[in-house]
Amino acid sequence: MEEYKVGDYQIFDEAGHTINKLNTELDTSKTSITDCKTKLSDSSIFMGPIADECSDTFAKVDQSISNLMTNFKTIENYLAEVSSNYKSGDVNAAKLLLMGADGMLAVGSTQTYASEKDIPKVSVDQITSCNSVQEYLDLVMPIYAYYCQKYGIKYPGALALQPVHECSAPKGLTQPVALKDNNLGGLKYTSSTPNATPGSYPSDGTRGQYCHFNNITDYIQAHCWNIGHEGSLYQEALAKDNVSDFMHSVVKKWVGPWGKYAPDIVKEYSEYGLDKYELA
Repeated sequence: MEEYKVGDYQIFDEAGHTINKLNTELDTSKTSITDCKTKLSDSSIFMGPIADECSDTFAKVDQSISNLMTNFKTIENYLAEVSSNYKSGDVNAAKLLLMGADGMLAVGSTQTYASEKDIPKVSVDQITSCNSVQEYLDLVMPIYAYYCQKYGIKYPGALALQPVHECSAPKGLTQPVALKDNNLGGLKYTSSTPNATPGSYPSDGTRGQYCHFNNITDYIQAHCWNIGHEGSLYQEALAKDNVSDFMHSVVKKWVGPWGKYAPDIVKEYSEYGLDKYELA
């Protein structure tokens, strides 16, 4: 029981793939048998009962393979359904089974925190210490997954990739607003933004004042709140039913029509396998 993971749906995908491959081989064999039966019929005018018996045998084998393929297809469809159910399963319903001593939920190769008090306060130094985007994602994805679930955002992985393009996280993080204010996305201050206090002013002379956060975890919560809270400017994005439309809508509203990085995020979302964090 301890080794069981809700996200272990890959075993069903792999089994379905194997059966599909076997069905393809059977179909090839079936075609060969049909060809043999046809050739036998064409060239057996004077072979009489022996040819008829061979032809009947070919027909029976052909039918047996057809029945076998039908059964395998039924099994393949069943495995696909089981896999789909596992993917879309309610993580909350599995908490009692999967809760670890560290307060985290293990869901296949993903993790998310069981409650807000379990979430560590990530520092900007931890971000810049990451040696790759993958290390950065491993660090922040459980936090994004928690707060996206809290604010009803289906694609936490897309939001986690935003700082990679907004401020070149993790290694290219040099902007003062990121380093001094723990503000990876340049969120402007409002009194309603969670965890925020007034921070630095934009150096380009644009209006407003940046939010200051005590740590990156507080920024991530504010990032998710900014997208998902009731009455946010991102209601159109929240209604999208695929990550591409969602991210294009977010970027258009976040940085305006000159924002060009949405396609890159959609591509990286797939490359890093972040769909496994999607909320049902």
